[in-house]
Amino acid sequence: MSDSKPKIAIVANTAWNITNFRLSLLHKLNKEGYDVIAIAPQDEYRGIIEAEGFKFIPLLHLDRKGTNPIKDLRLMFELRSIYRREKIAFALHYTIKPNVYGSFAAGLSKTACMCTVTGLGYSFLSKNWVSKLAKMLYKYAFKNAAFVAFQNDDDRNLFIENKLVKKDKTLLIRGSGINCEYFKPIEKTEVSEKMVFLFVGRLLLDKGIREFLFAAEKIKTIFPQTSFQIVGKLDEDNPSCISKSELDNALQSNIVEYLGATDQVREFIRNADCVVLPSYREGLPRVMLEAIAMAKPVVTTDAAGCRDTVIDGKNGYMAEARNGISLFEAIKKICLSTVETLENMGKEGRLLALREFDEKIVLEKYLQLISNVLNSKNV
Repeated sequence: MSDSKPKIAIVANTAWNITNFRLSLLHKLNKEGYDVIAIAPQDEYRGIIEAEGFKFIPLLHLDRKGTNPIKDLRLMFELRSIYRREKIAFALHYTIKPNVYGSFAAGLSKTACMCTVTGLGYSFLSKNWVSKLAKMLYKYAFKNAAFVAFQNDDDRNLFIENKLVKKDKTLLIRGSGINCEYFKPIEKTEVSEKMVFLFVGRLLLDKGIREFLFAAEKIKTIFPQTSFQIVGKLDEDNPSCISKSELDNALQSNIVEYLGATDQVREFIRNADCVVLPSYREGLPRVMLEAIAMAKPVVTTDAAGCRDTVIDGKNGYMAEARNGISLFEAIKKICLSTVETLENMGKEGRLLALREFDEKIVLEKYLQLISNVLNSKNV
């Protein structure tokens, strides 16, 4: 591409994140005439990004879980160096450390930038010195951002109330968008006599995995013709992860089936009858968007981000977060529903996905914002 075209950087904490959530945005920006660069720590997904025709710059100093201020300063200066060297006109930051240190780097290199808060994370929600530091860093970093996008009103209001960002700088963008032509109603490849309930996500306590196991055990005593499946990573390095022994106990008791981790989520959703996410808090849960786009009834919690994906009683049911009994009652409603009711729920979910979460809507918002900022700076 010509050097005269403005360069846009997409910055995240993994190449996996860019591949799974931002690839459509990269292609859309490229189609609109921008020179697009992906920036993230290197992993096995780098090759996919490059195979799609985009330049990839690996970050050497992004430690996702670390709290070492020296390493984080190195990340800030590394990004500043990249922005200056590559003459980045606009940087789009995703995930916590790119949002914070990418914004500081943008300020130091006079690069326009926008941050997207995709979720608050453990460090922000806990009440300790790490949380206080995180909030202080957000407050000062966001002064350098042209806009700060949030995926739900709860997170947006929380940042405004805590005076971490000015209200007029914030906006709502409903996730990264769903390709509703890929995630669409498809016939099952596996027909089961049992009603299949599917959990997709890392096996973390704050994703509600323990409540899922509790509800599954209770449901199966009343409705033996049910199956509870788990797809996701057993991330034992995460302090919130359930223990392998707890999962093994549930497997040995035939409460759930563990199908491992996968990038091909669509095939599992395809063969499910209902998708369940009992999370305590989300930015906007991707799996719920994928599920409703595929016309599947859903069960989730009345929690930030999660509640945005379900109209209670229309396309699924909401349960109280951190409450296994409430989750059991919500799943029981699905079990007691007629086939016709479940089909109508699926149709309602599909309409909701097309109306609010289709990636075409999200991508147009990003394009308009970038265009407005660059035009105001005469780039």
